[in-house]
Amino acid sequence: MDIEGVPTPYHAPNANSHVERFHRTLREDALNHFIFRNTRQFQRVAREFIEFYNRARPSQATHAIPDRYPELLNEPHSSGKLVARPVLGGVQHDYRLAA
Repeated sequence: MDIEGVPTPYHAPNANSHVERFHRTLREDALNHFIFRNTRQFQRVAREFIEFYNRARPSQATHAIPDRYPELLNEPHSSGKLVARPVLGGVQHDYRLAA
């Protein structure tokens, strides 16, 4: 097929639009809400947000159906109770129907 990859230039702001968009979302939705005293706090917040971003946030790639959490493994009824799971101490919330 004669296709060659083009390496992404280092520190080019518009070279990788997907990563740049994720960095903006991370900064606006998580990091701007906290004052960090050390690297460990920053890493904890970033790790929790990345888990929320990958598992709970509705995405077009998954047809807006997030993964199930272990505590919500039972199939929810249509008249189930809406459960709000706080993310990042309540900065974000993940809403699910529980059985």
